[in-house]
Parts: sequence; C-alpha cells; structure tokens
Amino acid sequence: MAAIDPTEMLVKQPEPQWIGEALGTNVKSLEAKLLGEGRGFQSTTWRLELSCDPPEEGPASVILKSETSNKDFNEFSRLNNAFGREVGVYTHCTPRIENHKPSVFATNSSEPFWLLIEDLTHLRSGDQVIGLSYQETLATIQRMAAIHAEFWLDPSLNQHSWLPNHGFWFADPKAEIVDDFFATYGVRFGTDVCRLYRAVLEQSSDIDQALNDRPWTLVHGDLRADNLLFGHTQEDPESVIIDWSWASRSSAAIDIAFLIGGSTPQAQRLGRHEDLLQAWHQELLKLGVCDYSLEEARYDLQLAALRTITAGIAMHSFTGPDIPIRAALFMDDAIQRHAAYSLEIDAWQALPDPSAWNA
Repeated sequence: MAAIDPTEMLVKQPEPQWIGEALGTNVKSLEAKLLGEGRGFQSTTWRLELSCDPPEEGPASVILKSETSNKDFNEFSRLNNAFGREVGVYTHCTPRIENHKPSVFATNSSEPFWLLIEDLTHLRSGDQVIGLSYQETLATIQRMAAIHAEFWLDPSLNQHSWLPNHGFWFADPKAEIVDDFFATYGVRFGTDVCRLYRAVLEQSSDIDQALNDRPWTLVHGDLRADNLLFGHTQEDPESVIIDWSWASRSSAAIDIAFLIGGSTPQAQRLGRHEDLLQAWHQELLKLGVCDYSLEEARYDLQLAALRTITAGIAMHSFTGPDIPIRAALFMDDAIQRHAAYSLEIDAWQALPDPSAWNA
C-alpha cells in the first residue's frame, strides 16, 4: 500500500455524508469538479452537484473550498493564517453587508479549514492574464468602497484575533532576491521605476509607519482579477469579490492600488486615474465616511502604491522551474503593471523622504 502524502490530508475531500451533515440535509450522491487550476495557490476548490433527499431540502450545487495540497503554499498560508482569515470574514463580517455574495452554508474554523459556499460559477470569472477593463475596474472599486465604508474605523475589527494589522503577503519581500529581481526587470522598468523601487525598499519601515497612521477599515488584501466574478453585461458589469484569505485591518487605499496597479492594463487606465480615484472617494462619502477629503484619498492611494509595488519582488520569489505557465504569465504582467502604475500616479510624492527620489 502506497504511503499517503500528509499534505493530501489537508484537502477536504467531497463526500456525500459530511456534506449533507454540514448542510443539514441528506445528500444521496454528488458529482465533484475541480475548479481554478492554475489560478489559486492557497486552496483547493470544487463545484459539487448534489442529489438531495428530498430535492427541495438542499441546494442543487455548492462550492467546497479547502486548504491546498501544495506543501510550500500551504506552509506559507498557515504561517499567515490565510484560510482562517477567510473563514473569519465570512463568519463575522460579510453577514453585515447587504446583498453580499457568495452566501455561506457552513465553515470549519479549525485545521484543516474549509468553506461550503454558494455556487456562483454562472458568473463570468475575471482573468489576471487578460486583465480588467475600465468598466470592470470601476465596478469593483465601487463594490469594494461599500465594504470599506461599512467597516471604516469600526472598533469591532480590533476584537478579531484572526484579523491582523497590515498582514500583506507582499509587505516584506526577501532581501536576498532583490539583485536578481532588478537583473530580470531593470531594463524593462527603466531608470525611474528602478530608482523609485530602491527608495521604497530603503524606506520600507517608514512607509509601514505612515500606513499605520492613516484611517483604517477591513481590506481584502489581494484584490485582483482572479478573485473577482462579474454579472450583467461587459459594458455595465456587476462585481462580486471572493477569496478573503489576505483580509487585514489597514488603509482602504491598499485595495484600490493593488487592483488598478496589478490587474488593470495601462490601455484601460491611462488618462482615467482621476476618474477612478474620485469614484472610490465619492462612494465612501455617499455611504457615510466623514472627514476624509479627496486630497487625503489621493495621498493614501499614492502611499498604498508604494507598499503594493513590492508585490513584484514577492511574486518574483515565487517563480521557478515548476511554476505553472499561466501563473508565470500573470505574475510577469502584474509585476510590470504595478511598476508602471507607481509612476503614473506620482507615488513618489508620498515617500516619507521624497528627496530620495529627487536625488
């Protein structure tokens, strides 16, 4: 008998009995289809078609999301309690948000973690390699702003031990790969981006302190195309935000900078940065955020771009000969998009010591 890889035990296998118990019904049988291969790194996701008895006592289909069998990604995920954060958000936060999707049927808040959630596979998936259109970016910004406004300076966020402050996967890139990173991307970045990158690395702790001094809320922390679904038409899309594995208590602008910087191609965003900024800011004000000026929002977005630019180095550290082709493509695109975005919005103006840029 072959030995069982212990990492495989982390993947919650879809079986009728326990699925039925979790849903509070009798599941006679199910058909499972693995979803999202080459997209997600921290989870295994299945679409389950259910045969319930009686049929009206349960949903026709659900999504099962559990931990990944990839040893390296699972160790990284558990170190950062990524799955615990997602369970926490769906358990304690999203029930407060009107018409939030997906609905959650059941969760397991201890290791190995899993979620049973509403099946939204009828919606169109965002694609990190292709990127987002301007309309998709705008719809996502407005949806995320509603979540930001709901939890703006909300003291209840401090009560959740699973929700860290500024707990981003890209906040502390490995110093030992910086030289290789610039050797790989320096020519494509150009002098100005390289200079800004190095200023950010030199002032990283001061940037974190500046972020810590800004207004805070619930942030997604990994707001990108592959974590989005879209309904309605492409001309007038409705955005659904999924995968809260990197939720944090931090500056709302982190989500906006990460989204536009990493997922919106230059052709869709150039000449429209002010429109996107104002759309986010106006939505916050409309939904009750007070004493937050447009100039503050602009500064926060520039500051957030300084923090999210380091996602490039973090992503570069994940690359290697075994990485799937699609993952390598989207990381390469995102690295270059983030770098260009920082210049497009003059993010250097938010450096704690701007003289490093002007030197």
